[in-house]
Amino acid sequence: MTILGYAALNHDPSVAIFRENQILCAVESEKITRHKHEVNPFPEQAIRSALRMAGLGWADIDAIAVNYDAGPSANWAYLPHLWRMCRAHSMDWGIILNALVLSCSHHSRVFRRVPEWQQPHIINVRHHLSHLASAFPYSPFEEAAVAVIDACGELECTSVYHCSDRQIEKLWSMDLPADSLGLLYMMATRHLGYTAFGDEYKVMGLAPWGEPNRCFREFFTEIVRLLPEGRYRVDPRWAGRIFDNGWKFPPQVAARIGPSRAPEEPFKQAHKDFAFELQRRTEEAILHVVRHLHRVTNCRHLCLAGGVALNSVANGKVLQDSGFEQVFIPPAPHDAGTSLGAATFHSYYTLGHERPSPLRHCFFGSSYDDQSIERELSRCSQVFRRVDDPPRTAAELLAAGRVIGWFQGATEFGARALGHRSILADPRDGRTKEHLNKLIKEREGYRPFALAVLVEHASRYCSRVIDSPFMAFVDRVPERSRGEIPAVVHVDGTARVQIVEERVNPRFHQLIRHFYSLTGVPAVLNTSFNVAGEPIVNSPLDALRCFHGSGLGALIMGSLLVEKLASREGASGSTEAEPAKKGTVWGADSNACNV
Repeated sequence: MTILGYAALNHDPSVAIFRENQILCAVESEKITRHKHEVNPFPEQAIRSALRMAGLGWADIDAIAVNYDAGPSANWAYLPHLWRMCRAHSMDWGIILNALVLSCSHHSRVFRRVPEWQQPHIINVRHHLSHLASAFPYSPFEEAAVAVIDACGELECTSVYHCSDRQIEKLWSMDLPADSLGLLYMMATRHLGYTAFGDEYKVMGLAPWGEPNRCFREFFTEIVRLLPEGRYRVDPRWAGRIFDNGWKFPPQVAARIGPSRAPEEPFKQAHKDFAFELQRRTEEAILHVVRHLHRVTNCRHLCLAGGVALNSVANGKVLQDSGFEQVFIPPAPHDAGTSLGAATFHSYYTLGHERPSPLRHCFFGSSYDDQSIERELSRCSQVFRRVDDPPRTAAELLAAGRVIGWFQGATEFGARALGHRSILADPRDGRTKEHLNKLIKEREGYRPFALAVLVEHASRYCSRVIDSPFMAFVDRVPERSRGEIPAVVHVDGTARVQIVEERVNPRFHQLIRHFYSLTGVPAVLNTSFNVAGEPIVNSPLDALRCFHGSGLGALIMGSLLVEKLASREGASGSTEAEPAKKGTVWGADSNACNV
């Protein structure tokens, strides 16, 4: 059976196609439409793109699995919920409207916008079960505790389970009208002048610049009260009526902790302290939940999913302090991953098909061979050079102080670039961070970059993490090694780490291995191939646009190297290295590109 997994209407829509126990493709709509964190009621372009990648038509789809169970039967469950909101004096009509719109978005008439519609059966999967199925079936564990923590599903904000093979035992949940760590983090993000649904990671990067602050500490401790048996309670007086307040704190909050930051206002120490205490309380609440989950399940392994599982700093604390020996987090733990989760749930849990293999990579998007890349370069009148050994050439450029775009294989599924759609740099020079943030990524200077390290040398830069293929954990860098990689060590002595295996990502592993032989450092700086406000590049044309619109000096796509003719200031402070001399020059004489 071929199942199309579908996550739409809410933020981060995506599509996945799943057959028996195999992922045929998975793609976020934003990477196709080029609108970051879009809210798309019907991601038609993503659906068509996924069908093309899988080599299928609508007639080949046997069922559509959607990531919400928001039909009429589910809406009856809102009646006791509405009564709870009335009793808590936090009636939020936006929640009611959201439930009704979700019901409409998953109706069969919506899909009839596609002319070739064959009307396969539509399967509704509860939102948190979609999150669960994006994690546990793809973990290497036969048995595990599972925690799903996000803004909210139909009603649940945090739900915990004990999973063994096909058995799912729900232990408890914490539900709306409050009890949402995800919504609290969103409101705090808005308070700091950022947008909800996408800028939370900026707050996470700001937090280490803050210091303990008694006022903010008391504020967040009062908002998030830790209760017995792994529960917590978010006070609806301070963090209720989420929709009615436009994802902001209610007006009385400003009287207590001060006004919110304007988007263009410079960051003050108070803003950094606010982020510090928000992050600290979030970590305390997450640890409170998972520590109790560890005690009641007595499991050695944990799976985390939900949007809050994108908080890689908190994930590192869970790995270190929760009591679990291993923690698995999928590459797309947020809502984008629920398209794959819904399809997997229907296949594995409902139909009883074979369990999918443990997930070691997330390269399920669009793929381009050298021939198609060359056609695009020629169409754009680019001068390019075919190189015999792209990983070696890339390593030589990095060792010379160049910052490069690296475009290989299929696009990653998820929020992070993992060596297929990456910007790479030498981590040895601390000035690289400022250069990247200002001239290439065009983003806030306080934000850190990630480290991609060979698995055989992971202990050199990691204190606790031994397996992190999806860049899901922040770990403390041993003091003895911080001087080797200052460009990726954050102000608190930590780094977000991707551990690279040869069998999983051979070309990226070769690149880092060559860099190691040239420099003695078995790691490179790895950040997503995009500039601020744009999704990660997907196609060769996307890569060319980003390349010419940023301070990148070189771009390697497949086996083809493109360099800007004008010399730019390199990360090391010297002019960039001369173009590689090996290989054959192809393309037009002009370097102009109509992109």
